[in-house]
Amino acid sequence: MVEFVTVINQVITLFVILVVGIIAGKFKILDSIGIKKLSEVLLYITSPMLVLSSFSVEFSGDKIINILWVMGMSSVIYIVTILLSKIFYGRFDQQKKPVLRFTMIFSNSGYMGIPLMKALFGNEGAFYGSFLIVVFNIFLWSVGYVMFGGKGTKMQVLKKVVTTPAVIAMYVGLLLLLIGISMPDAVMTAVSSVGDMTMPVSMLIIGGVMSRLKFIDIFKDWRVYFSSFIRLIFMPLLGFLISKIVGMPELPGLIIITALAMPAAANTTIFSEMFDKDSMLASKCVVVSTLLSIITIPIIIYLSML
Repeated sequence: MVEFVTVINQVITLFVILVVGIIAGKFKILDSIGIKKLSEVLLYITSPMLVLSSFSVEFSGDKIINILWVMGMSSVIYIVTILLSKIFYGRFDQQKKPVLRFTMIFSNSGYMGIPLMKALFGNEGAFYGSFLIVVFNIFLWSVGYVMFGGKGTKMQVLKKVVTTPAVIAMYVGLLLLLIGISMPDAVMTAVSSVGDMTMPVSMLIIGGVMSRLKFIDIFKDWRVYFSSFIRLIFMPLLGFLISKIVGMPELPGLIIITALAMPAAANTTIFSEMFDKDSMLASKCVVVSTLLSIITIPIIIYLSML
């Protein structure tokens, strides 16, 4: 379906943009305020536009079945991973345990995953990926939020899930798809152009964050390497095994595996700072897993297509 060289080219592109972000951070072009503003652009503008642009596909009964596969299997994998994370990280102290469990459960499947799905599998790949993000948000704002010590009523949690900008964009795209309305070409081109900025902006942000850390300190902590191994190797292999056992169709299976092959979610650092956990460990896990993913992503995706 996808040539290996295509995967390599996409990952090299990620790395180059990451280096640009590091340089921009080192020269104070991208400072903490700039990173915050870019994060808002990512959350409220580019990511929703990417999701919306993915709905420019022809709707069919097969797509409904594939959507159910993606949402159903991603839910199963989240539940299995939540249980396994207790086994792997249950003995760590309360400052580190939620951070490490979170890195295992939640990948950067939105800001890195969906752009990569679109690049590798076209709009249809991003289309299925947007439904995976719905499941991601359900578990993020329920299990993930509570794991760090967050509290709230069921209605408050539900509100967080259904009002995420990317999820709202999915509602709009799905509505347009179901009633058979297509956006004018000029509008769709604009939406796609803005949406395609998601991956570059996300890598600039990560590069900017990396520029503020001491590289010697980053690579001294064994827990960071273990966390990265679980996130980048164990999790996609687990997804691959489960998808083969249940007989998932090829594209939905590749969508699941691609999402699982992504590095630790940026929310790891956000939640760590929000709830006074080990935010330095969280930043290290996100940075190192992102760096190592440049090597592991092509290998995982290539093996999953054999």
